[in-house]
Amino acid sequence: MDFVAIDFETANEKRNSACALGITVVEDGEVVQEKYWLIKPYENRFAPMNIWIHGITEEDVVNEPTFEEIWDEIKPYLEGKFVIAHNAAFDISVLRRTLDTYNIPYPSFQYACTVVMSKNYYDGVANYKLNTIARALGIEFKHHHASEDATAAARIFIDMCNGLEINNSDDIENKLFIRVGKVFEGGYNSCGKSKSVIKGFEIRRKYIETSERKRVIIDSLKDKTVVFTGPLGSMSRIEAMASVRAASGIAGSSVTRKTDYLVTGIKGKDKLSNSNKSTKYRKAESLIEKGYNIEIISDEEYFQMIYGEKLS
Repeated sequence: MDFVAIDFETANEKRNSACALGITVVEDGEVVQEKYWLIKPYENRFAPMNIWIHGITEEDVVNEPTFEEIWDEIKPYLEGKFVIAHNAAFDISVLRRTLDTYNIPYPSFQYACTVVMSKNYYDGVANYKLNTIARALGIEFKHHHASEDATAAARIFIDMCNGLEINNSDDIENKLFIRVGKVFEGGYNSCGKSKSVIKGFEIRRKYIETSERKRVIIDSLKDKTVVFTGPLGSMSRIEAMASVRAASGIAGSSVTRKTDYLVTGIKGKDKLSNSNKSTKYRKAESLIEKGYNIEIISDEEYFQMIYGEKLS
C-alpha cells in the first residue's frame, strides 16, 4: 500500500507550536523517502517539558523557516494521499492549528491512527505506545525525533498491511475495524473505532490469537534473521517476534539480503500463484534466484524449529 507517515514535535503546550516535522513516504510497502524539517514556531517559546521530551530548543530553530515558509514544500506530501500517524489526533490537530494560525487552507487527504489500529491487531503488548510496539517488532529508532518516529510508525503500519493484506483505505476499515478520518478544506472528520469494533475483535483473534508456549530451544536461531509474512495460524505476530529474540535470533521487519528465514502461515506455499504471494514472499524468491541463502518455511516448520516439536 502507498501512504505517508507524519510526526510533529511541538515547542510548548499549544498545538500551533510545531517545531519539527518528519514525513516518511511508503510506496508498495517499502520506505522510499524520509523528510525532516526544523521549524521556527509562530510564537518561538519552548516549554521545559517539551525540551526535555525532544531536545529541541529556541536556539535550534531561531534561523529556521516558519511553517508558512515551507508549506509549499510540505503540501504535495499530503494532498490526495493516505496519511498515518501514531496518535493521529495529536498530529492532525497540530497540522490544523498551525494552518489556521497562518490562514492557510487545509489540504485534502484521508488518514488513520496507528494507535487505534494497533489495538485491533496486536495482542501481548504492555501498551500501545510507539516505542513499545516498535520494540516488540524489532524496529530500532530514536524516539521523539520527528523523522525517526514517522518511519517507526510507517514500519508498524507496513507490518499490519502485510499481515492482513491491506491495499487501500477500504481494507483498513474492513480488516482493522476503524473509521478512516478525512481532512478537507474547511474541516475534518476524525479517525476512530468503527461501529463494527466488536466483530473486529472476533476476527482479529483468528489472525493473531495468543496462546501459551513452552520455552524455546535456546540459541536455535542464534544470529539468524527471521521475517514473518501474512497471518500466522500458530502464534500471534508479537509472540512470533518475541520467540525469535528468545531463541537468540534477529526479528526482521522486511526481507533483505541478510534474511535467513521467511516464515509464512499460508498453507500449501509450494503451490501458491504469484498473485497470491505477498511482497515479502516475492522479494525472498527474487533474492533466492540471485543466490542468497534464504529459506521460506511454514509457521508450523518454524514452530518445530524453535520448540523442538510439531504444532499440536
